[in-house]
Amino acid sequence: EAPALLACPYLPFSRPSLTMAATASQQGGARDRSRSPRGEAVEVPAALKGLEALLLGLERRPDRRKRCEDMLQAEVPWLKTEFFRASDGKADVIPDEEVSKTWNTKNNSLYGAYEDIYDKATGKLLHSQQDFEGPGVDYTFSPGERGCAHSHYRMWQKAASLDRPLLILEDDVQLIFERNSGGMSSGKTFTQRLALGMEEATKRKADVLYLGWSGHRDGNFRYTKATRGRKNPIVRKAEYVWTTVAYVIWPQGAKKLLEQAKPMNQPVDNFMAWECREGRLDSFVLLDDGDTNDTWSGGIVTQADFTGDSDIKKSDGGDQNDDPTEFLAEKMLGGA
Repeated sequence: EAPALLACPYLPFSRPSLTMAATASQQGGARDRSRSPRGEAVEVPAALKGLEALLLGLERRPDRRKRCEDMLQAEVPWLKTEFFRASDGKADVIPDEEVSKTWNTKNNSLYGAYEDIYDKATGKLLHSQQDFEGPGVDYTFSPGERGCAHSHYRMWQKAASLDRPLLILEDDVQLIFERNSGGMSSGKTFTQRLALGMEEATKRKADVLYLGWSGHRDGNFRYTKATRGRKNPIVRKAEYVWTTVAYVIWPQGAKKLLEQAKPMNQPVDNFMAWECREGRLDSFVLLDDGDTNDTWSGGIVTQADFTGDSDIKKSDGGDQNDDPTEFLAEKMLGGA
């Protein structure tokens, strides 16, 4: 059974434990822990020439921005990165026609594991596991979730206006971690593997290429019927994957998402996953060396561990063990 859902940035997905070197990088020592000597000229593979990135973060979290910018400068100095101010769900006005105020769990329950939830004060059953599956349980987005969704919506608008793919990074992205194949990842391994992934994704006319992911894809489909034959060692077709910590999006993919987001009616990674599942978005995951059919969470990035310091509460609880009753729609909107 799939683990509890992941819905937005600032939430680590399961990867091998970070070593002391990687932990130091998380805490701002990425420049000192770089795998490439400072000042060394980096030859950019042809598949990555012209690729630029948006780095998403809240203005009120300069600590996260600095950690990430220091790491990117140390590890991938070739990557031109622009800071993109995140929509702040606690402060900004977010149009209802772009992101709805509520969402329903029915779609996500096909892949995420839900449990019975009870009133903390009385012990009364509020919703059973079956309720989450059908008709589904309505939640209001937490402020962080809604800001997250709107931030990606705005980045899709920018991507749709371009004539080339765009790399989207959240400010908790981590390039240095213990790889499933053994050893440590680095800017060098990231660059090499990303180039291979871009080549394969371009051949397949991909809409989205996830650089970090958790969930179901070719080799570990849940409902989709797998094709016979040898599996691609670089990219795999996605079925339903979570996390938006790092992904490449092509203009046509951004336009497809914007067309369906009228409004966006799920937390952003649920929304993207569902569009892929329904065949409206052609998404792929990028495998790291060592990722196999048994790998639940993989790719060439992971997420820095900000446990206890998240700016985003998961309205349905999620892997952060947030209160799954706090944002119930009937409670927040004054219903029954």
